[in-house]
Amino acid sequence: MVLKQLYQQLNYQILKIRSEKSWGNPTFFREGERMKKLHILMLSLIGLFLLPLIMDMQTVQAAGAGFTVSANIPDNQYNEALSSFDLVMKPNQTETLSVVIENLEDNTKTISAAANTGYTTDSGTEAFDKHNPGKSSQAEYQFSQLFDQPQMITLKPKETKTVNFKVKMPDQLYAGVLKGALYFKDTKAGSTQGTDQQGFSVKNYYAMAIGVVLREHPNIHTPANLKLRRIRVSETNYLHEPAVLAKLENVRAATPGAMTINAKVSKHKGSKTLFGYQREGITMATNSSFEYGIPLGDSWINHGKYHLHLVAKSSQKTWVFDRDFEISVNQAMQMNRKNKNLWWIWLIIILIIIFIILLITTYYLGYRRRKKQDEKQIKELEKQ
Repeated sequence: MVLKQLYQQLNYQILKIRSEKSWGNPTFFREGERMKKLHILMLSLIGLFLLPLIMDMQTVQAAGAGFTVSANIPDNQYNEALSSFDLVMKPNQTETLSVVIENLEDNTKTISAAANTGYTTDSGTEAFDKHNPGKSSQAEYQFSQLFDQPQMITLKPKETKTVNFKVKMPDQLYAGVLKGALYFKDTKAGSTQGTDQQGFSVKNYYAMAIGVVLREHPNIHTPANLKLRRIRVSETNYLHEPAVLAKLENVRAATPGAMTINAKVSKHKGSKTLFGYQREGITMATNSSFEYGIPLGDSWINHGKYHLHLVAKSSQKTWVFDRDFEISVNQAMQMNRKNKNLWWIWLIIILIIIFIILLITTYYLGYRRRKKQDEKQIKELEKQ
């Protein structure tokens, strides 16, 4: 809203100055009031540029869920130390998983319950809040498709219920694991808490999940395998700043464990690193993909060919990827314009422009003053 008002005020000043034909009229520089308009215009330009750079993001916090869930562990549990499901199954086997859900509050609750497929967020974590996040190109089965349809559970105040989920394994032997979660969400969303980076409303909701791992070969370890699918640039992403995005895909029904990913970007056939990014503790769901972001930082990007060197290391394996990519003229312009870390460069450019305008203004005023003095002297000489 502040930006909009400032922008409208700026347009008003420009239109008013243009209506007076100020730039072609010497009287524009004669009056102090109109000089103020020029100063207001300059200050507005600075404010219009700097204001988005200093605005703070709103944060959203959630209170307690108001209900609890706990798994009834069956006899075919593989890892008995876990409080979640880790089951050894056979092809075409059917089993019912039961969960106890308790309402802790004095009001009636309606809870949605679903078996959700695990996926990898763009921030590099496993998540289970989507029922069907999309099948990976290498996935044979969707975890959610092995279960019954989602259900709605009504809980009276302080009531406890047992909820059942029926699962059926695929007909054929399955290498690796099928991983997801039983996801319980309070259907009553919280109040609006603010807006995100794109301006959409953000609401709280309360949810809890119980992990589920289904395996047919407990003694056979299937290793994860990563592929670099593509590289692209983006001016807006989960990092909220311009970045190079490398899409990594886990093509197997296995998890690589916690990874450290280190990515460096250099010029094509160059050895000097222009910018890079390293993160630890990244996890990936089975048969999933995500885009690893390498922010530009304070680097000014030019169009042309670049090279990405990315190393992903876990306790299982180390993956090394090298690939060239290209940034177009338009992409480079947009990324530099959106890069808040380059505010000082834009500020210098604006100050240089303002200095040039003031220099021209001062020269013009001096020229007008000298011209008047010369005309006055000529008239005095003519009178003599």
